[in-house]
Formats: sequence, structure tokens, C-alpha cells
Amino acid sequence: MIPPEVLLPVRILFGAPVAAILFGFFVMRRVKPEWTHLPILASCAAVTASSMMLAAYVYAGKGFDQPVMHWSVSGDWGVSFGLRIDGPCAAVLAMVAFVGSLIHVYAAGYMKGDPGFSRFFLVFHLFFLAMIGLLTANDYVQMYLFWELVGVASYLLIGFWYHKETARAAALKAFLTNRIGDLGFLLAVLVMISVFKTTRLQLVYFHIAAGRLELVSLIALGLTWAACAKSAQWPLYFWLPDAMEGPTPTSALMHAATMVTAGVFLLVRSWPVIEAVEGLPHLIAWIGALTALGSGVIACAKKDLKRILAYSTVSHLGLMMLALGVGKVGVAVFHLVVHGFFKAALFLCAGNIAHALHQSTANVDEVGGLSRSMPMTHASFLLAACSLAGFYPLGGFFSKDAILDAAWHHGGALSALSLLIAAVSGFYIFRMLFLTFFGARPEQSRDARFHEAEPLLSVPVLCLALGSALVGFAGGPVTRILASGWVMVPPGSPVMPGDINLPHMNMVVALLGTAMACVGAAGAYCATMVFPGWDWRWRGGRVEALIESDFGWKIVVGWFAAAARSSAHVIGVLFDHKLWDGFLESLPRALGTGADAIARAAQGRLNDYLWWMAAGTALLLGRVLR
Repeated sequence: MIPPEVLLPVRILFGAPVAAILFGFFVMRRVKPEWTHLPILASCAAVTASSMMLAAYVYAGKGFDQPVMHWSVSGDWGVSFGLRIDGPCAAVLAMVAFVGSLIHVYAAGYMKGDPGFSRFFLVFHLFFLAMIGLLTANDYVQMYLFWELVGVASYLLIGFWYHKETARAAALKAFLTNRIGDLGFLLAVLVMISVFKTTRLQLVYFHIAAGRLELVSLIALGLTWAACAKSAQWPLYFWLPDAMEGPTPTSALMHAATMVTAGVFLLVRSWPVIEAVEGLPHLIAWIGALTALGSGVIACAKKDLKRILAYSTVSHLGLMMLALGVGKVGVAVFHLVVHGFFKAALFLCAGNIAHALHQSTANVDEVGGLSRSMPMTHASFLLAACSLAGFYPLGGFFSKDAILDAAWHHGGALSALSLLIAAVSGFYIFRMLFLTFFGARPEQSRDARFHEAEPLLSVPVLCLALGSALVGFAGGPVTRILASGWVMVPPGSPVMPGDINLPHMNMVVALLGTAMACVGAAGAYCATMVFPGWDWRWRGGRVEALIESDFGWKIVVGWFAAAARSSAHVIGVLFDHKLWDGFLESLPRALGTGADAIARAAQGRLNDYLWWMAAGTALLLGRVLR
């Protein structure tokens, strides 16, 4: 039975979005399509209030994990719809609800006047609902279903402007890449059913704690592969930068609160399973570190504002993977929460700039000197950029410093890589800041009438920027929520959900991290303001070609795609055209020949029938009397 203090928030959490989508689709879409966002915005407010109530419930030291209804039963295995309200769920859900609601408000202004306004908001809120279902699931099958719903909604949103060839191609790339990753999730679920006869989270924890480790490596690798696809880690990261073809609110929600954070959350949820496989956490740490550094370097050379931020997202997701790999689950969740605020603010700032140009995105070639014409956007971007770079006392400092501290104590090359990542982060975000708001405006944009965005676009951005500055002080409450929320994990078990505590500030690490961020910011200032032509002079050679190909990985992926297309073509020609088509074409002739033979045998002659009956009767009698 669901406790009374959880019953109402949970009903609102799911009931409000479902009701808003149904009302918007069947009523508002037909009667007043330009008002479709109103019930959806009301739903966002209700979901945010409910998520805060659930966070307070978990903060008080309580948790909830219980099936609510049975979906299906087959033998000794069944699928139930259940809810797990615990530390990871409450912490991430509160961020997703708050940040996602502000992005919905922004979208109401950004998408105003678009012919597909109603369709956008219905799919956008479905995306939001799918993430809520994923966060609260207490069963891997249930999580997998919402995981796939997130993928379908992202496909529809990335390709929202389907009249553009680039949008259709980007949506297809994202969909197919995530399907490749989802095979790992599906395999893990099937192995769980085969080995444990259950996919419920707490029962899987029990089996792992009891030493039931048959095929656990296969389960853990499948989950890790799925997480690398959804959270855009090497080798399956390449779909995310192209996903910028969707509207800016889609990019902000996808990068800050949904979709890409789902992979990290899956690993947090599955950490007892991941940790049971020797060497796998270390592999995850290295995947995260190398992805973070490589994507950060690529971001330093990009011109498109949204693509710079897209590679930045890949880099910060890599930092979360690094934190998980060294066992700091609490640190990874904390940075996921902080990242949601500053990345949403940055994307919406880029959206305001593109909106002023009446474009879906903008290049650094097209902007410059916007600090005076767009002061609020400039202030919001500056706050969020300083938070991303990790400057004290903004939110990003506390979460990023915790990751650097974890890598520092882990030692080895990971500690050096984490410091390089801090420097690269400072460079790419301040390069973007200087070129956009302080650089000389290029000739082709002198006639562009840049102006500050309307309140519906600027106020949500400012709220998110302020949140990115202040959320760092929520480290203590996040730790308490995580500590009190891990219900039904066997006490004293050797397989526990990693370290959920945030480290105390290490002055050496804090100063090193800040110094590296300052080095990156100073380098960006020299490259854009002191020597303004340098950022363009080095282009056109092998270095730019190498970076544009993502250090050659895009070429490798192209080879794989070409090989897959060639194989499909060969199989199609051999099997479809030659074998299957030949079979279908010869089937009528064979059936006709057989029918003719039967027709010749059945001529309606009574004497023939009697002779055959007599012969058959004699054979049967001989068989019986033998």
C-alpha cells in the first residue's frame, strides 16, 4: 500500500502530464492550438510541486519501493508497474522538474507563431513524462519501456522541422545510434530474467549481495553499453552534436534534464551490479575521462554556438562517468544536478541570440559585441559560464572540485587528465563568451538589429543562471537525500551503491582546479581579444580537418556505416531478389502444376474410387492381422 504522504504527489506526478497531453491533443489542438501550452505549463507547475514534496519525504529519511499494479504474468515471472522513491530518484527528479518547467516556459515564447506549435508542445511534454517514468521505475523492464519512450520522443523533437534534410538525417542518426546502445539494455534485461527470474531493482540487489554472480559481467556490460549511447560517451557519442538540428528548447531539455542524463542515472541505479564486476568501474572512469578531454578539445574549435555547447555536454557527462568510475556516486549525482542548471541557461542564451537573428542557431562569425544590446542574456551567460568553468563560489565550482578531488585521490593519469579537462573547459566556454559578447561584430551582421529577448524568453534564462550560481550550496541536502533514500539494500552488504558522500574541500585541489580554469580563460582571452585573428588563421589545414573529424572517429564510424549499408545491399540482392523473389515467382507455377495433378487424379469415376478403397482396406487389414 502506498503511504498517504506519497500517494498524492505520485498521482500528480503522473496524472498531471497524462491529463495535460490528452486534453491538449483532443481539445486544445482542435479548438485553440495556440493555447496548447497552457494545460502543459499547469502540469509542469504541478509536477515541480510534487517532486519537491517527494524530495522532502526522502530528505526526512524515508523511502518507498512497491509494485502498484501487475502488467503481465508468465509462469514464475511477471512484470509489475511499481515506484521507487529513493535518494537518486528524488535528487534528480527535483532538478528535472524545476529545470524542465522553466524550459517549457521559455519554449512558449520561442515557438510562438511556429506552424507546428501544438505538435511541438505535445511531444515536448511526452518527452518530459517519459523521463519522469524512467526516474521513478522500480523494475528494469519498466525502466526499459520509458527508456525507449525517451528515445522515440527525442527522435520526433530532433526532426521536428522535418522539411529540413539535415533535421531528418540528425533524427535518424540519433535514433539508430541509440537503438544500437539499447540492444545492450535489452540483453541485460533478458539475462536478468534468465538468471535471477526477476528484474525488480531491489531483488537484483539482493541477488548480487548474496553472491549470485552468474553472467553478472554480461548484465553490467550491457547496461554500460546502453549508458554510453544515451549519455553520448565514446564510442557512441557522435549523434549528440547533430541533434542540435532540433529547436533550441529541445536541445536545452535534452542536454540539461532528460535523455543524456538518463545514461548516467542508469549507471547510478545499477551501481551495485556495475561494482560487482572487477575492473569495469576503472574502464568507465577511463571512458569518461578520455571522452571529456577529447570532446572539450573539439568544442574549442567549433563555430556554431549550439555545437560548442553540445560538445561541452559530452565533456561534462564524461566527468560524471569519471566520478562514477572512481566510486563517487554522490559526486556524480551532484554534478548531474548542477550541470542541469548551467547547461540549460547556456543553451537558452544561445537560443536568444539565434532568435534575434531569426535563425535556429548562430555561428560566432555572425555575432559579436552583444554585451550592450543584450545585457540580460550577457549577464546570464556570464554567470552560467563561470559556473561551468568552476569559479568559486558558483555551483560548478563545488561539483567540479569534488570530481577533481576524487580523481586526485585516485591518483595516476586520471588526476592529470582531470586538470587538463578543467583548463579546456575554461578555454572553450570563455572563447564562446568573448567572441559572442565582446568581439568585434563582423561586417555581415552590422545591419542585424540585435535586441534583448522578450520577458518570456529572458526571465527563465535568468532564473536558471541564478540557479547555476546558487545550486552549489545544495551539496549537503543532496548528500542527505542520497544517504537516506537507498531503501531495501541489504545492510552490511559488500555491494553497496558506492560512496555517496561529497569530499571536504581540499585547498590544494581547489586551487589547482581554479588555476587551470583561469589558464583556459586567459588563453581564450588572448586568442579572441589580444590576437583576434588567431582563432581563424590556423584553420584550413590538417589540424582543423583532424578536429572536424573528431580525431578520425567520424571517419571510422563512416566506414562502419558504409559496411553496414553494403552488407544490407548484398543480403537484399541475394536473399530478396534472387531467392525470395524467385520463390514467390515459381510458387504459382508449382501450385498450378500440383492442382493439375490432383485434378487428373480426381475425375469422378466411381469404379476407380471403389478399387482404391478396396486396396486401402486390404492394406489396413493386412497390417492389423499380421
